[in-house]
Amino acid sequence: MRLRSNVHWCDCEGRAVFLDLEADRYFCLSRTANEAFLRVAEGRMGPRDGERLEGMIARGILIESCADSVIERPAFLERPTCDYPAGSTGEVGLLHLAEALAGEIRAVSLLRRKPLREVLAIAARRGTRAIASANRDRAVRTIIASSNAISLVTRTHNRCLARALAVHSMCRKRGIDPKLVLGVTGHPFAAHCWVQLGTAVLVGGFEQVRLYSPILVVE
Repeated sequence: MRLRSNVHWCDCEGRAVFLDLEADRYFCLSRTANEAFLRVAEGRMGPRDGERLEGMIARGILIESCADSVIERPAFLERPTCDYPAGSTGEVGLLHLAEALAGEIRAVSLLRRKPLREVLAIAARRGTRAIASANRDRAVRTIIASSNAISLVTRTHNRCLARALAVHSMCRKRGIDPKLVLGVTGHPFAAHCWVQLGTAVLVGGFEQVRLYSPILVVE
C-alpha cells in the first residue's frame, strides 16, 4: 500500500497524524485504523489490517499497490537544538523592516488566495542570488531581527505560517537555504510552522518547536 500523492504523515508517539494537501486539512484515524496503519507503515501488515483501513482506501487516501511498496516516512530533519541568535537593532534598517513586513503581508495574501499546496510549491523555488559565506551569519541574524521587530506590529498569534513563509523567502533570496517545516502534536492535536537552518530555529521558537513532530519539510 502507499499514500496518495500530496498526503503526508508522521507518528506522534503512537498516533498517526496526516496532512492532506489536496483537501487542505489535517486528520487522524480511529484507534483500530491507527494501529493497522502503523503496522502497515512498519511493513508488518496483519491479516485484517486491509479491512481496518477500508475507509482510507475508499476515500483514495491509501492506495493498494504491489506487495513490495512501502509507505514513505516524513522527510528527515535534524533535531533542533537552539534558537538562531538574532542580530542587534543596530543591524536592522528601515529597508530591512519594510522587506520583512512586505514579506509577511504577501504570505498572508497567498494563504488567502491559494491552496496550501500551491503556497508551499512557491516556497520551494530556490533563490538565484548567492551570498558570500562570510556574510551569511550576519544576513540571517538581520532577517530574524527584522521579523522579530515587525511581529510587534503584526502580532504572532496564529501567524506562525505566514511569518515562517516570509523569513524562508527572505533567506532564499539571499542564497541561504533553510528548511520550512510544518509540525504537529497528537495529544492533543496542534500544528505549528517554523524555519530551521541546520539544528537552529530561525523563527518559530525552539522551546515550542521541540514539542512538535515534523510532518512536512520544504527543502
